[in-house]
Amino acid sequence: MYNTNPSVRYEPRYEPAAVIPIKQNSSILDWLEATNRLIPRENEDSHAALEEDVEISDLIEVDDNYDDDDELDLSDED
Repeated sequence: MYNTNPSVRYEPRYEPAAVIPIKQNSSILDWLEATNRLIPRENEDSHAALEEDVEISDLIEVDDNYDDDDELDLSDED
């Protein structure tokens, strides 16, 4: 069988798979740094985010007058 992907290998169906040993001193943060996948967080001004929330709340209109079509008339009508 010819594999083009070295990560893919044949394992017999009814045989136990080989277990990959874990490194005791490694963490996900270490792995991200080692593989250059750790992206630094951009500094975000929390005050600007709060002002944005205020602007959004100004756009939301509260409508307390609603027509509830689900209300049933339970009075006995003969």
